Formats: sequence, structure tokens, C-alpha cells
Amino acid sequence: MPVRVRIARLHIDAAVVPVAADRNGALAVPDDPLVTGWWNASARPGAQSGSVVIDGHVDSATSGLGAFFSLGQLSPGDHVAVSNSTGESSSYQVVARRRYAKTVLPATEIFSQAVSPRLVLVTCGGAFDRDTGSYLDNVVIYATPM
Repeated sequence: MPVRVRIARLHIDAAVVPVAADRNGALAVPDDPLVTGWWNASARPGAQSGSVVIDGHVDSATSGLGAFFSLGQLSPGDHVAVSNSTGESSSYQVVARRRYAKTVLPATEIFSQAVSPRLVLVTCGGAFDRDTGSYLDNVVIYATPM
């Protein structure tokens, strides 16, 4: 399973821990904003098909910036490396950056396992709603193996 995600251009080097989706389908995010979460029902790095899904916080009211604070700055062509528990690393190249309102997040598309191998990185973005204590959007990065 993945244990580390690195994005050299953005100076991101974060631990990865397994996370699950709740019964409503919402994906958990690690409590520590500097740690990212790998959806434990998604593909593993290097798999021949499926989405490797990793999420992380953009920030935290109590702890400051999160591991994926600058994720929205990624552009097509940027590189992402994901290391697994045996020390092997899988390299991916960003092919798209999307921002979706949380109310219309295409979860079926993002979490699909019936796709060619890819990495999907997810964090919060857009405006912050102080009433709900939540961002209104999600930033989603799609990357393919190199």
C-alpha cells in the first residue's frame, strides 16, 4: 500500500495512511492535516487498472496549512511520485486539474476502478463557508503512470 506522496515542484512530501469511506460514501481524511489518506478500496500504485485515490487537507483551523495546501497549483505535465510500503515508487504525470462544487462532485468518476491506471488526488478548495466550517469545492488532480 502507498505510504508516501511526493510532488517535488510544490515541495510536498507527505505520509500516506489508509482511510475508508463511510456508509454515505464520504471518504475520510486523516485527522493530522500533514498526513494524506489512501482510499483502502482503491487501486494500489503500479496496478494495471483502477484509480489510486489519495486525499488530504488543504488546511486546518487549529493546525494551519495542510499537506495538500498548494495542490491546486499543479498543472498538466507536473510529476507526482507515490512510494509503497516496500520502498518502490510509482511515477505519475498530471494530465488534468479540475475544481468541482462539493454538491456536484462526480464521485462515480473520481473513484472508478473500471479505468486505465491513474492517480487521483483530492483536496478542498474554492470559497470557505464560515457557517458550515467547510470549503465549497474540491480540487481534483488526475495523473497517469509515466
